[in-house]
Amino acid sequence: MPAADRRVIATSPGCTIEPTAAAAAAPVKAKSSTAAATAERHFCVVLHDVAPARWAGCVRVLTQLEQLAQEAGVALPLTLLVVPRMHGQQHMPAAFLRWLKRLSRGGHELALHGLTHRDEAPAATGLAEHAMRRWYTAGEGEFASLDRSSAEARLAAGRAWAAGHGLPMQGFVAPAWLLSEPAWEAVQAAGFDYTCTLTRVVALPGRERLEARSMVFSTRSAWRRVLSVLWNGCLARHQRNAPLLRFELHPGDADDAAVRRCWSRVLAQALRERQPLRLAEVAERLARHPGAPSARAAA
Repeated sequence: MPAADRRVIATSPGCTIEPTAAAAAAPVKAKSSTAAATAERHFCVVLHDVAPARWAGCVRVLTQLEQLAQEAGVALPLTLLVVPRMHGQQHMPAAFLRWLKRLSRGGHELALHGLTHRDEAPAATGLAEHAMRRWYTAGEGEFASLDRSSAEARLAAGRAWAAGHGLPMQGFVAPAWLLSEPAWEAVQAAGFDYTCTLTRVVALPGRERLEARSMVFSTRSAWRRVLSVLWNGCLARHQRNAPLLRFELHPGDADDAAVRRCWSRVLAQALRERQPLRLAEVAERLARHPGAPSARAAA
């Protein structure tokens, strides 16, 4: 590949990866007819928890993604979910910000992923809520139980941070995909183009939705990794003909060999058979074709 066609996609101290044309891919244009827009098969690759503390893991995932894209010979634009103050960390290294800007200029999409990623709301009052917030998400569901004013304040702080650093972020995805109803209202009123749940991509402000369950792995323990591989293998088979596949990856998903093989195998097949889209492009198509069967109004 000519040197002029190569760009740096992922760099951290001691690491440089040069991609194919994936990083410079032009936005995919939506088809003019609703039938064509809903009949095509697509996939999205989303990298969560993009923050300085997870930088090295992000680079390892991006390296694997770049290898798969090179082997398939196709462009692979990504959506990267950025956390401005991961677990309260205030310092943002200049090198990390330059890296984000290079990714954005190279054709990848940046979206806001909460402010701190940490659930700091008052303690859960019921057993089910406690299990969801403290066991299932390990205290990472930042927007799971926020009132509207608290959600608005965090969204405003995140957007101000992004604007102050010249980082365009038109989408918002809550940590662990958990949004209280007041937080839903805050996100809808904040001016974002889309949000997501575990099972849906939702265009805003109208809440048109596309049903698309995420392929996501839990890697906090050995038993979780084993179950994740089994579950996602079954999910991939079940969603073989779904309009949209969602690969929702985290910085640790390239570290365990079985986990990496699982999503790499399914993604390699998607690269051969489907068209990649960023989340913003999925939302744009939903908003453009609100009457399509796959763009029903979310409750």
